[in-house]
Amino acid sequence: MPDQEKTRKNSIERKRSYLFLSMILLVWNLVATANHALQNSFQNLPQTPGETPVSAASKSLPPQTIIPETHEESISVRQKYLLGKQIDINKASIEEFSSLPGISSAMAAAIVEERERSGGFNSPNELMRVKGIKEKRLEKILPFLKKIAE
Repeated sequence: MPDQEKTRKNSIERKRSYLFLSMILLVWNLVATANHALQNSFQNLPQTPGETPVSAASKSLPPQTIIPETHEESISVRQKYLLGKQIDINKASIEEFSSLPGISSAMAAAIVEERERSGGFNSPNELMRVKGIKEKRLEKILPFLKKIAE
């Protein structure tokens, strides 16, 4: 009998500890959710007096339309790409190409040289004519390239 009672007490203690752990996780999730909601609500508040809050409609626009024209100079080229900026491979400078992921300044110069030699690119796939650009690297930079009008 004492063994059965001991086993029963252990079972009850185990259930209590599971319940206690579940309560801790529940409280943790509630606090994290409330914190997240508060942070999101503070992002919509005006930053300076007289400034209007950001509307939900402007949040749904592509990121490049949200960037104010007056502050565009203060954003680095890499930050512009992260915000959704795309470059035209027939007009981009060496600096713009070299800021793309996986493109060094030497490779950017080779791209510009190939563009000038061939008179421009008809599609992004033609970038593979440049030494060092294979399918994998091309796939990496495709999201940053504007579609070429036919």
